[in-house]
Amino acid sequence: MTCRSPSLTITNNIRRTPRGYFHQQLVTGHRGCGKSTELKRLQARLRETKYFAVYVDPEALLDLGDVTYLDVLVALTQELEQALRGENIRLPPSLRENLDQWFANVILTEEQRRDVERALEADFGVGPQVPALARMLAAITGQIRSGSYRRVEIRRQLEQNLRVFVQRLNELVDDARVRLTRKGWNDLVFIVDGLEKMHYAPLPDGQSTHSALFVAHAEQLKSIHSHVIYTVPISLVFNANLGDAFPDPTLIIPMVKITEPDGRTLYEPGRKALFQVVARRVDVAKVMESEDLVWRLVEASGGSVRDLMRLMRLACYGATDCIRATHVETAIRELGREYDRLMQDDDLDLLIFIAQERRVPGNERSARLLHLRLVLEYQDDSGRWANIHPALRLSPRLKDRVGA
Repeated sequence: MTCRSPSLTITNNIRRTPRGYFHQQLVTGHRGCGKSTELKRLQARLRETKYFAVYVDPEALLDLGDVTYLDVLVALTQELEQALRGENIRLPPSLRENLDQWFANVILTEEQRRDVERALEADFGVGPQVPALARMLAAITGQIRSGSYRRVEIRRQLEQNLRVFVQRLNELVDDARVRLTRKGWNDLVFIVDGLEKMHYAPLPDGQSTHSALFVAHAEQLKSIHSHVIYTVPISLVFNANLGDAFPDPTLIIPMVKITEPDGRTLYEPGRKALFQVVARRVDVAKVMESEDLVWRLVEASGGSVRDLMRLMRLACYGATDCIRATHVETAIRELGREYDRLMQDDDLDLLIFIAQERRVPGNERSARLLHLRLVLEYQDDSGRWANIHPALRLSPRLKDRVGA
């Protein structure tokens, strides 16, 4: 489903959820469509309404080239412990010690723990003044992120002890929720951003790395005793099993609409909004030879804020006194070449179909094109549609085979 204000919709859904039940929501959209901005807005809105919203950035903690549900749950544990300390909420010593000891016994040997803690103190200043549980969690996520052989071993140990691991995590969450309530908070919410950036790859069983995390292991991701919001790759909106795993409709933050579905009729509100994105960052009259060049960049971005900013940077490279038409066209060609390199010969027929039909078939090949932004999806009150990225139309393999 679409939502004009995802942050307001999610906040209302959480507020309407009866005590003892948890709202667990998926949010998606192309990379660069503004999800992180919207989720930061959600965090602020939730905190204004006295929900303790913990923002989790897996990209900063984990390796998104190789991430599992176990890694995500460990990251949630670490961020919650840190957020509680920031709020001066102290967990009972017995709970902290039990958690720390369990992780120590199951995950890291005493020698491995000492080695990691020395490295943490040297590299990040995580020293003895930080509680033992915090150091242990930092050590585990550090081992997972490093990509060492220890990552495989940690996951194996957690998998073998999954029931106890989830139980220990929920002991922490349950205690935190009680203490937060005593301090005037309504409840706890996790906002897990960045997972839509995880690596896409087909797996031998016919799944992808995306569906393996969010469909095959949905129950584990939902096992936490808390409201939780996950960002997911846009490719998964075409996975029929996703609705079974997460019953609430996935909130889609689409690309900024700059044309109607026919690809020719301009949609001025979206175009003007993107123009303002540029105007808020640069003095258009001083930097650009003509404001028409900004409109040209808006058109070439396809409604992607991230690509609009990339085009601006590329246009600056050859400029001296101001950005001229030649700089803008060079930037657009460079972006087109980047996307052309991502396009495989087997993609051509599907891309031509999407350009002609303005829709994306529900299959793994289409999922890959969406993930790479070779295809952009749009949505408004009248429905959803898709088109290939405007910059990709410059590809010699495509430009004579697709219309406007």
